[in-house]
Amino acid sequence: MNIELLGEPFAFKNTKLSLDRKVAKNLLKEAQEALPYEYSAMLCGQEATITHHIAMPTSTRDMHTFGWDGPSFIQALQSIRESNQQWLGVLHTHPHAPPIPSRRDAAGWHYPALSYWIVGMETPATPSWRVYQWQNGSFVERAYRIIDVM
Repeated sequence: MNIELLGEPFAFKNTKLSLDRKVAKNLLKEAQEALPYEYSAMLCGQEATITHHIAMPTSTRDMHTFGWDGPSFIQALQSIRESNQQWLGVLHTHPHAPPIPSRRDAAGWHYPALSYWIVGMETPATPSWRVYQWQNGSFVERAYRIIDVM
């Protein structure tokens, strides 16, 4: 089976982007453990359904940014390929701000086909999730659903 590594989760016109409930729960747990720092992860699955994630260590200890080092990034891509998944998106948190892309987010985004998730952690007990698509030079908020994948 030869699967393209880089997915296109918004390419399926009649299918809403989906996130597995267990993945969402694990992402939130890991994000809360990372506070007060930003947390980030690569999201993977098939077509428009995210079924797995890879927590990404940040290359910076700045509380308001995240960055990945080359070896960790390459290792994550290899893991996605070996598991016959597709890379469908990136998730990161805003520990002290709402889930709205910052100028830094826009300047650092290099994968317009992928989904871009931000979880606002201003109030950790009630995080706010948003997903965006890069379109015509800016982020556009998109709908998604949380599902149970069997």
